[in-house]
Amino acid sequence: MPDPDIIRFIPLLLFPILFIMGLFRPVFMPISFMVLWLSKLPHYYPELVSIHAEALVGGLGTIRVLLYKNTLMRLGIKYDLINKYFYFFLLSIALSFIFAWSYQHSWDYKLYDFIKVLLFYCMVLGSIRDKNEIKIFIWSLAFLYLYLAYEPLYQFVTGTGGVEEMFGTVYISEVGIFSGHVSLANNMNQIIPIIFFLFLSARKKSIKIIALITLLVFIVVLIMSKSRGGVLGFMMFAGCLTYYSKNRIRNGVLIGIILMLFAISLVSFKATASRIDEGSAQGRLSGLIHGIEMVLKGNLIGVGPGCYRLARSKYFHHTLDSHNIYGQILGDLGIPGAIIWFFLIRQIFINLIKSRRKLKLISMENSFLYHLSMGLQISLFVRLFVCLASHALYIYYWYIVAALSIAILKNVEILLEKHETINKKDVTVVG
Repeated sequence: MPDPDIIRFIPLLLFPILFIMGLFRPVFMPISFMVLWLSKLPHYYPELVSIHAEALVGGLGTIRVLLYKNTLMRLGIKYDLINKYFYFFLLSIALSFIFAWSYQHSWDYKLYDFIKVLLFYCMVLGSIRDKNEIKIFIWSLAFLYLYLAYEPLYQFVTGTGGVEEMFGTVYISEVGIFSGHVSLANNMNQIIPIIFFLFLSARKKSIKIIALITLLVFIVVLIMSKSRGGVLGFMMFAGCLTYYSKNRIRNGVLIGIILMLFAISLVSFKATASRIDEGSAQGRLSGLIHGIEMVLKGNLIGVGPGCYRLARSKYFHHTLDSHNIYGQILGDLGIPGAIIWFFLIRQIFINLIKSRRKLKLISMENSFLYHLSMGLQISLFVRLFVCLASHALYIYYWYIVAALSIAILKNVEILLEKHETINKKDVTVVG
């Protein structure tokens, strides 16, 4: 296996090529930004810092997408309820920032990176127009995750690097979204359902093989992360597959056998599962309780984005972050932020469910859009579950799933409209 440093030139070459492609076909703009941003290229190539590469690609990419026809309409509050909730959520962040315990801490720790999320949301929603562009984006995300997973996988296979923890060695990336074993597991948990349903949706044998290999890599990386939340998240994924399958009993038994084989044959999986105890659960629950108590102490609109840790230290002499997204929302953004975020997530589910129902009306249950909406829905269920033990309010995931749910629903509505038009023409001809 080649050293990760050797293959790091791949994203370095890709992002400018994708940027140029984005000038002609805007869907490549968010992909270019995603490659540059999530690969943390500025960390490895300081020259990118000196030219402000992230700001340039993000800013120019957003401008290009805004100049694309109908983009402003697509970003408007009347286009989809998710847009309205997303903008109200931004307002709740701004309001909470006004009363933040520390402006500098809030900006450095959360808001600076969240601006990238905002640009990314606008680029994704504004540039993706049809089914093929949805495919281009989601497969690009999958391949980027595959690239990012290579570094921890390389360490695991070669036995080099790794970080020593009380429960053994964990293999993670140097920087970025895979740089912590919990973050690594959570990212695998959120991408595995999507890849699984991309596998189901594939018609060509070659695409199915690629999807299957990618899925297996992600499962291996999830297991080797040794994250307790990772194991629970994978079990939640298995439970969702059982619940949504047509033959729940048969598939439930099959999935149960697979999980038992994992527990019996994979030492790492079994050892990680054995560390799940009442003490760790109580520690995560305290993050939620402390968030509630921050509100009760008078912080009705929150202590400020990213300032949960500061307030927790003062109020409860606890210096760690919440390790619970629901406590994080209440602590950081207070009651308004928590309510709006709840409605935002709720609307994502509504969009995805609507898409599948409409596709059923035109007998397209085996289509790419149907499978992707199912994969995103289960991914969202799993992520919300594992976030009982992790804080991730400001990461890109939630808001990109939101943008994709809009893109899927709009494309499904077009398909349904075309189907109804054809049926009307047929009726007219027969009449």
